[in-house]
Amino acid sequence: MYFPDYRPRRFRRTENLRRMVRETRLSVDQLIYPLFVVP
Repeated sequence: MYFPDYRPRRFRRTENLRRMVRETRLSVDQLIYPLFVVP
């Protein structure tokens, strides 16, 4: 996978921008167990 040598920091200036571009973290508590009802 390609990773740039230069990493621009323009998205790190304000908290709102950082929140918008940050990676999503998923935990087991956020998952939904699928249930299928078959008549």
